[in-house]
Amino acid sequence: MSAANPDKRALVVGLGISGIAAVRALLARGYQVAVSDRRSETELKRPLDGLVKLGVSEIETSGHSETFFAGRDLIVVSPGVPLSLPVLNRARQSGCEIIGEVELAVRLSATTLIALTGTNGKTTTVTLLGEMFQAAAVNTFVGGNLGRPAVEMAASEYEVAVLELSSFQLEGVMDFHPRIAIILNLTPDHQDRYVDGDAYLAAKFRICAGQNRNDFLLLNQDDPKLETLGLEFQQQRQAGENLPQIVFFSVSDLLVNNGASWIDGQIVIATKTLSGERLRREFAAPAVKLPGAHNRSNYLAALLAALIYGLEEKPLLAVIEAFSGVPHRLEYVGSRAGVDYYNDSKATNIDAVIKAVNSFDQPLVLLLGGYNKGADFTLLRESLRNRLHTLIPFGEAAEAVAQQLPEYDRGYRAVNLEAALQRAVSLARPGEVVLLAPGCSSFDEFTNYEERGERFRQLVKMHILSVNKATSGRNGVCPAL
Repeated sequence: MSAANPDKRALVVGLGISGIAAVRALLARGYQVAVSDRRSETELKRPLDGLVKLGVSEIETSGHSETFFAGRDLIVVSPGVPLSLPVLNRARQSGCEIIGEVELAVRLSATTLIALTGTNGKTTTVTLLGEMFQAAAVNTFVGGNLGRPAVEMAASEYEVAVLELSSFQLEGVMDFHPRIAIILNLTPDHQDRYVDGDAYLAAKFRICAGQNRNDFLLLNQDDPKLETLGLEFQQQRQAGENLPQIVFFSVSDLLVNNGASWIDGQIVIATKTLSGERLRREFAAPAVKLPGAHNRSNYLAALLAALIYGLEEKPLLAVIEAFSGVPHRLEYVGSRAGVDYYNDSKATNIDAVIKAVNSFDQPLVLLLGGYNKGADFTLLRESLRNRLHTLIPFGEAAEAVAQQLPEYDRGYRAVNLEAALQRAVSLARPGEVVLLAPGCSSFDEFTNYEERGERFRQLVKMHILSVNKATSGRNGVCPAL
């Protein structure tokens, strides 16, 4: 993509954070930029005011029209917009190039890429990787799906970019070429967007479509689908195909030839670095703050990627020991009267809920619900069997949750998150955990999972504060927060 394109007409579809960042990047390179969003002008007032100040004059709101899309040289689609929209298909047929914001980012930047995807654990692992590179004094961009648009990496010169990528973002890549790609896990998600599991899988595996024999693809061997596909890739590579080096990681099997494992407090790593040097490490695992085998897997994936890149081991282990996770992912919020409150608002699919539930030994009061995107709640039965004290379905999905889990249905229904928490507070007993792991999107009540998690934290702390004041008035003793 050339530095300036004064005669090129670009259209950005979707004015979320990524879309607005794409507009800015295209304007900076001389494009004539138009924007289109299905939301109304009233809903978009703030971002539109900012874009008008930047010189954007072609604006379409309240939908996408064929005439507005016609005659564009480039269309950049935000992650939330399906690439299968009829209006995009017609533009594609007319010869217009259609890409995603991540593809735009890599076309505008020559930064070395480390890219990560998976159904769960993406933000935790990418955040950890970013802290590892920061500790090694490497000038690193960290962004993508976790909040900072990937295209912003083109604004400065970075040594490496660590990108968290959703399946939606990966749908729009073409020339994307990470030197190290990571897939953490694959479980059913976004059934409302993909026709079946194979379509979702294909979107995830676009992360390595542009890789070659000099690159690395790190796969979680403990995920059956990833193990099967990884072994197929290895056979195809051995047969001469131009595929990346497959490196498995596992927290259940010892891998000593080409891979990484974390078993019984011992880490073993055997592979090569990007520069081709032999990489062999064996050492005691560091003490970690995040519970659960899935978090050990995330730690191991980040450590493996950093070592393959060429970072030194000792500072990486110090980062792992200090890392306390990210907000809204099994986040401890507070305690009152012997009950602990945890915020896992990021658990927006069933596999994430299972991982959250399996992280606790205490009985759980589980807040499950939100916007139903077609999840199969029956998959929770086995995990809940020996851990659940009370299930509180809430939000738009409440009835679906109760119907699919009748053995745990005690007749509770909460219209929203606040009502669900109030019910949980009244039912939870000392020694139990109140866990928000909704298994659903937040769109019935909130803009995103972060807003939902923030509201949960506020509600918990308001509840604790009110109880503290009442208790202090009686005997001067305040429960711990």
